[in-house]
Amino acid sequence: MSDVVKFFFLLLTALLVSGCATKEYYQAQDECAPQAYRQFPPNTIQVYVPRTTAVRIPTGGSKCESRTEDNRVKTNCEPEFRVEYRTYQSLELVDTNAEPRNVVIRNCTRQLCVQRFGNADCDPHIR
Repeated sequence: MSDVVKFFFLLLTALLVSGCATKEYYQAQDECAPQAYRQFPPNTIQVYVPRTTAVRIPTGGSKCESRTEDNRVKTNCEPEFRVEYRTYQSLELVDTNAEPRNVVIRNCTRQLCVQRFGNADCDPHIR
């Protein structure tokens, strides 16, 4: 798995997990972040990342609707399209230290949570 894919997978995982975090968890995370950033400072590089975009392509056909108004038939035609997906390369900034830094933050945060609340989520309601 490429570093870029790993980075986006980690970012997605962090977003999904953080949606359920308590304020106590965020506080512990904030305490752990400075050391992790000293250990793994941001190291951004530019890399080409494959992306996909949808492109509407005219088929050459058309879809027409006719209706009668004031004893006249009015026809409205619209061109028909098909969708093609095209891959392109996007130059993006990637922090190569994000994954190891996030691992350090996550582990440190869980340790603080266990010490303070007896669980890895810092949930004061679970004992």
